[in-house]
Amino acid sequence: MSETSLLKGPLAEQYRPRTWNEVVGQNKVVGRIRGMAKRGLAGRAFWIAGASGTGKSTIARLLAAEVAGEWDIEEIDATALTVAQLRDIERGLAFRGMSATGGRAVIVNEAHGLKRDVIRQLLVSLERIPSHVVWVFTTTSENEDALFEDCLDASPLLSRCIRFDLARRDLARAFAERAQSIARTEGLDGKPIEAYIRLIQKHRQNLRAAIQEIESGAMLAE
Repeated sequence: MSETSLLKGPLAEQYRPRTWNEVVGQNKVVGRIRGMAKRGLAGRAFWIAGASGTGKSTIARLLAAEVAGEWDIEEIDATALTVAQLRDIERGLAFRGMSATGGRAVIVNEAHGLKRDVIRQLLVSLERIPSHVVWVFTTTSENEDALFEDCLDASPLLSRCIRFDLARRDLARAFAERAQSIARTEGLDGKPIEAYIRLIQKHRQNLRAAIQEIESGAMLAE
């Protein structure tokens, strides 16, 4: 492993896809988003649901980047969002961004943690999204059910979003090949592809968790 790599933080972040072509295992969702991008993504809200480590945050960020420049993307945790903060965000979105496109984006992570009063305000906010703005919500599939059980307003919220459900099956081979490629680049590879497939299965298709184990030296030859 190079000294440069050591200064860049966790491998999962270093190797997070920066382009659509680098995303693995989610071809269907990526294809739909890229198709929509040709017609324009702004003025809409998107809901991305999937298991942990299957690409939610990556896809959300790439989607936001289709509309807004780096400095015009705001990423927030749903559990910390209040009605007052939401209103402040909405006021800021009235102004165009600093990039050439003038777009702005808001990514709301862990959307299953939204509070009831925030959801009620979002129902209004998402009815009047400016034409240069995109909202992106991400949630784990496992926690999404709790949102609908606990909050009667959740279904109307979802109806205001274009929904993308990430693939959960048939990911092992694609994720294993990606993991092995990273391991080889970092000098951490010493096992055949079958071992990487077992690693991905062990972590229930969570590529991020598998990369963290690779970083610990787990895939070096014994």
